[in-house]
Amino acid sequence: MKQILSLLYLGYLLFVMLLIFLGNKKPNQRFSWLLALTFLPVVGLAIYLLFGSETYWAYKRRKIRQRHKGLFLELDEIIQKSDNPSNRILSPIQRFHRQWCGSMFTDDNAVEIFTNGGPKIKRLFEDIKEAQDHIHVQYFTIHNDPVGQELIEILKEKVKQGVEVKLLYDSFGCFMTFVRPLFRELKQAGGQVRSIRPYARALNYRNHRKLVIVDGKIGYLGGMNLGEHYAKGVRDQEWRDTHIRLAGGGVHDLQQIFVSDWIASTRKHPIGFRNRLRHYFPKRDGESPAPGNLPTQTIANGLYNKFIHQDVINLSYFNLITGAKERLWIQTPYFSPSEPILQSLKTLALRGVDVRIMTSSYYTFGGLFHHNIKNYYFRQLVDSGVRVFKYKGIMHAKTMLIDADVLCIGTVNLNFRSLERDDELFVYFESPELNSKYAEILRVDAAKSVELDYVKFKKQTLRSRALEAVVSLFSPLS
Repeated sequence: MKQILSLLYLGYLLFVMLLIFLGNKKPNQRFSWLLALTFLPVVGLAIYLLFGSETYWAYKRRKIRQRHKGLFLELDEIIQKSDNPSNRILSPIQRFHRQWCGSMFTDDNAVEIFTNGGPKIKRLFEDIKEAQDHIHVQYFTIHNDPVGQELIEILKEKVKQGVEVKLLYDSFGCFMTFVRPLFRELKQAGGQVRSIRPYARALNYRNHRKLVIVDGKIGYLGGMNLGEHYAKGVRDQEWRDTHIRLAGGGVHDLQQIFVSDWIASTRKHPIGFRNRLRHYFPKRDGESPAPGNLPTQTIANGLYNKFIHQDVINLSYFNLITGAKERLWIQTPYFSPSEPILQSLKTLALRGVDVRIMTSSYYTFGGLFHHNIKNYYFRQLVDSGVRVFKYKGIMHAKTMLIDADVLCIGTVNLNFRSLERDDELFVYFESPELNSKYAEILRVDAAKSVELDYVKFKKQTLRSRALEAVVSLFSPLS
């Protein structure tokens, strides 16, 4: 009996080694999973198949691309014809985004920045009420509260008016928000509602985007999901976030992302569009003035066209961070960066670049977990010159300000999930005026924050060191 068990265990080891080494994982990740699978044969394998295996998701992506190949090719053609209408010479970073992830360039955009949910929700609902043709809504989380209920009521009314309404939601992000009765109401009214990756095997591959596109002309994106607490805060804690309203050619890129995610979430034909895809990318009338003159690019991963790299966000952020010359100011609620980015932050600060990280001092869920993960990585920045600020409240913004001209706003946290796993997006701006405007916002935020005192921070107890070390092992889940 012992010999049979030994042979079975040997066969199991050969199987898991083949499983891991055929996967597209970094050496340190392979080693960690090998240890887990070796010493936890049953539990470890179950966890790996649910959270660690990329083979299944790669297979699903191939099937989705094959199923809807014609639509993805049509989408590519539409976007390529919208690219760089002014034939402007691109900067090195703009060229990088074109080459790496196919991000189109437009320079006729206008942007409004929201740092609180109240004004954002009011403006968003006003735009939705004015929609004439279609409304595309996509959120990681929608809450069944007065804000979520008002959104559904507005969308139901627009359906009655003949407007095409589509709503995408992440099945995991909405798992505990009790919002599905509202979705049923919208479906019964004639709107279309779909969940993103509802199957359990995709539990660890979430769509973290927050998007709204109105008539293909106005787009919203940023860190705010849809709910009352984004305006009113939580338990007397202010909720500080960043969202933008975009008008101009850059909205076509947001539309591409939504359409790609909608098609991918369609298991059967028809996919549910009233018109050919080109209809949802309206061209501006030559006689009407441009909304603005801001140059923008939108960078997104997890799309199903020819730019299929899952590492899009990680490499894009690495390229932006390492290019900083004078200042690099980052807002992120979660902090567990990849090793190259962590070392780059230290190197830049030691080189004299003004590197600042602003994060949250309060979490609505899992505070002990997130604080210990952040502290584990902050300890590696001691004596480097990187300044850390903890906002006195909930800091949920995902922004990056570089030197005097670059600003990035989107859904990307500086952690493993955003950089390497979840579907994310951010808008890249090259504008001294916008950069300066947001720098003032950051200075106000800094005045409402407490800077980390590294002298006190170094005085770590054995208990805290052990806790941080253990919790850090689970940073890929944060």
